[in-house]
Order: sequence, then structure tokens, then C-alpha cells
Amino acid sequence: MRPRLDGLDVLRGAAVGAVLLGHSWPAIFEGAGIVGVIAFFVLSGYLITNVLVRDVERHRKIRYGRFYAHRAFRLVPALISLLGVYAIVELATDVLGDRSKGIVGYTVLAGFGYLKDLPLPFDVSMAIGPLWTLAVEEQFYLIWPALLVLALRRNRQGRLIGLSAAVTLFLMTASVVAMMILAPQLHSLVYALPTTWGLGLIIGSALRLYRVHVFGWFSGRWLRLAALLVSVAVLAALAFFPKANETPAFFFVGGPLAMVAAAVLVALGASRTRAMPRWTRPVQLLGTVSYAAYLWNYIVILWLNGGSTADLPPLVAVSAILLTLAIAVISWHTVERLGRIARSRFDRAHPDRQPADACAVPSRT
Repeated sequence: MRPRLDGLDVLRGAAVGAVLLGHSWPAIFEGAGIVGVIAFFVLSGYLITNVLVRDVERHRKIRYGRFYAHRAFRLVPALISLLGVYAIVELATDVLGDRSKGIVGYTVLAGFGYLKDLPLPFDVSMAIGPLWTLAVEEQFYLIWPALLVLALRRNRQGRLIGLSAAVTLFLMTASVVAMMILAPQLHSLVYALPTTWGLGLIIGSALRLYRVHVFGWFSGRWLRLAALLVSVAVLAALAFFPKANETPAFFFVGGPLAMVAAAVLVALGASRTRAMPRWTRPVQLLGTVSYAAYLWNYIVILWLNGGSTADLPPLVAVSAILLTLAIAVISWHTVERLGRIARSRFDRAHPDRQPADACAVPSRT
């Protein structure tokens, strides 16, 4: 397995930190949650497209079985533990009332099926609310690999990015306008649709496809520093954006602005050759366990605060963050470690051999 990049772990840590702030003090950090999620989308688009491009360059195709197996080894163990604990707690104690509502089974189904971002014919628990982002990513990666390999073979990466961005923006605009005209109360449904923030994944993918050009833009020391400060300032300001999850202004302006700022930070982190300063180490560590922290924080808040995220007492908010971090560390060293072991064994059983006649696919990188 290739080593992790410190700069990208810092970005992961900052992104999940923004989500924790948004969950814990929503009245103050009204835009922090979606800003953190957008950063994750851009980063995911970059990293996963990197995996796919490497596969095409080495093997002239995408090995779908290997790709999806690796995704499962990374994501599924922690997801199983979350949904399993949720089902046990709710069936035993009914803390959130989900057993009484008869929705525990539907909730587990929606979580495992990566369906939380779609309109469903049944109710599910608010406990898995944050899983909509995982659903958006996994649905994107059901479609993106096939489109990407076709574009790479024909050297049409630019066309792929342009058409994908245009389609996503059109669908996002249509859904937001329909919400404004027909049903403003459905803002939470539009907020979670895969098209609303899918542009972040496309921007991250474009960054990987053209990274040589983009990295060259930030070759100077002072330019890198200025880009870093401006991007951080933009994201920090957007974290206080009022009612970001339901305001069209954020959908059309704040969101794309956050995506561009996040893309700059991804470019700076991925192109960095030196180790990050030691004072960033705590944020790096948070980035390492960011997946489990993201999964668990919301449900921990609900359980500690009697099923509500409103008017969170400061002691409950701080306790929820500390408990979330403890669970995330335990998850990293237990269930997620099992996933890493399983991936290692899978890779040993199916070694990555490059064909003798393999040649690189044309790429404008």
C-alpha cells in the first residue's frame, strides 16, 4: 500500500473537524458541515480518479473487481459496526423511538444499500443522516470508472469533465429551482441529492487528470502560501454561512466557491514533497481516523441528547466530540484494521502484475 500524504491527512482532519463543529454548534457554524463534506468530495474525486488512472496506465483497463473490493475493504467494516451497534441499541432500548416506529430494519437497509441520498418509499432514522455523503460517492463510482476509461482511451478527458460538469449543474439547477417554486420545505431532500454537490467530485477528478498543469501553477513558495491562506480564509468564512443547507445562494455560489478552495488545498497537499510541520500532527491524526469520526458523531449526539441535535448543551457537545474521537480511534485499530488485513491478503492472493506489453494510455497530465 502506498504511503499516506501528510498534507492530505491534514485536509481530512480539518474537514472532519468542520463537520464536528457543525454538528455540535449548528447555530454558530451553520455552513461548517457542508464545507467539510465538500472538501471530502473534492479529495475523494482526486484520490479515486488517481487509482483508476493508474490502473488504466498499467493494464489498459480498469479492473472493476479489484477496485470495488478495495472500496469494500476500506468502507464496509466501519459501516457494519455503526449499523450493527445502532440496531442493537435501538432494538434493546429504543432511545430514538425507531423500534416503536418500526424503521430499524429500513434504516439498516438504507445504510447498507447506500440509498440515504435518494427519495425513499419508507422512513429511515435521522441517526444515519450523514450517510447521504457516502451514498453520493458510491453512486458516483458506479458510473465514473466506465466513463473515465472510455475518455482515456480516446484522449477525451476534457470533454468528459466538461459534459459531466454541465449535466450535474443542469440537474442541480433544475432541482433547486423546482424546490424554490414548488416546495421550499423540501430543502433537506434537495440538499442530499447526488447532483447537488456532485460537482465537487468532478472537480477533484479534473484536478487529478490535469494535475501536472495545476501543480505547476503553485510552484513558487510565496504563491503557495498566498493560495493556502486565501483558500483557508474562504472555507472558514463559508463555515458561518447562514442556513447553508437550504439557501439557494449557497447552492449556486457558496458551494462552487468552497469546491474551488478545496481543490486548491488538495493541489497544495498532493504536490507537497516535504513533511508537514510538527504542529499539524494532531490534525493529521484526526485525518487518519476521519472516516469513523464522521460516521459516529451524529448518532452519538442523538443518543446523548435524547434524540435531538437542537439546543445542544455545551457539556453534551464537548462530551459527544470526545466520545466520537474515542470511538474513531477504537474503530481504526479494530474493525478498520481487519479491513486493512483483508485487503493485504486479497492483494497477496491477486498480485498486481503489469502486462508485458502494457503501454500508457494517452493522458493530458
